[in-house]
Amino acid sequence: MPQIFEYFVVCGIGPEIRTLDGSRGYHGTDTMYLPALLDQYPHSNNSLYPPPPPQLSTCVLPAGVQFHSSGCDSNDLTSFPRSYPIVLTEGDGSKIYVSCIAFRDRVCGDIAEAYRIPSDSFADKCICLVSRSPSFRILREALEEIYILCFATSGSRPLWEVISFVISKVCLPAPGKERCCLLENSLLAVEVPSKDSLPHADISFQHLVQCLDVDNLIKLFIAVLLERRILLRSDKYFLFPFKCGMQHFTARIGNAPSVPQEGDEIAKEALVLCKK
Repeated sequence: MPQIFEYFVVCGIGPEIRTLDGSRGYHGTDTMYLPALLDQYPHSNNSLYPPPPPQLSTCVLPAGVQFHSSGCDSNDLTSFPRSYPIVLTEGDGSKIYVSCIAFRDRVCGDIAEAYRIPSDSFADKCICLVSRSPSFRILREALEEIYILCFATSGSRPLWEVISFVISKVCLPAPGKERCCLLENSLLAVEVPSKDSLPHADISFQHLVQCLDVDNLIKLFIAVLLERRILLRSDKYFLFPFKCGMQHFTARIGNAPSVPQEGDEIAKEALVLCKK
C-alpha cells in the first residue's frame, strides 16, 4: 500500500556558506544566504520514490537564509515558526506537495568556528514533508507534531525514530476510504476520494478570497470559467498552493516562489492578480 509521506527533508545553511549573489563566506546578519538540503529520510538510494527535486531548498526558503542574534523571541512576531505549504510541478505535469515549517535554529558550532560567526547565533531552517497526495491538512498536522516532539524547547524524542515511524507507517487508504493513525498525542485521519469523484484538494479558498478585492475576485472567477491562464503573485507563503484547488478546471497550472526570466512572455498572456 503506498505511503502518504515520501520524504522528510531538512533545509537550511549548508557547510559551504554563499550569499544569494554567490559570494563565499559570512557577511553579517543583514545578508541573505543560499539555502541547501541538509538531510533527508529516507536517503534516495533506499527509497521506493524518486528523489526530492534538486531545487527544493530554494523553493521552501525562497527569500534565502538569514542569520540572527537570537532564536524565537516572544516580543518579536517575525521570529516565530512559520507553517506553510508549497506545490511543485514536475516536467510531466505531476504535482509534488510539500508542507513546511521554517524556524530559527542554533548555528552548528563547527560552522560558526569555521566562518567566524558570533557564538550563540541562529539561522533560518526549514523542515518539510514531501508527498504526492494533496492532503494539506494531514501534512501540516503531522509536521507540526514532529516539530513539537523533536525541535521545540520541550521536545525530547529522538528525531529519526519519530520520522521513521511517520514515513513508514502512515499509508494511503483505498479510494473512497479513510484511515486513522495515532502519532504520539495526535490522531491523524487520512482520506482518499473515490475514483469517480473530483480530485482531492484539501485546502480552503478563504485566505485567497480575503486577500483579493471584489474586482479581482470577479476577474478570477471569470478567468477560471474561461480556462484562461492565471498568474498569482503574493508575498504570503500560504497562498502559493491555492492553484491546487483549481485543478478541477485545468490540469496544468504551475507555481513557483518567483517568476523566472522567461516569465515576461508568460505574463503577456496571463491575468495578473496581485494583492500584497
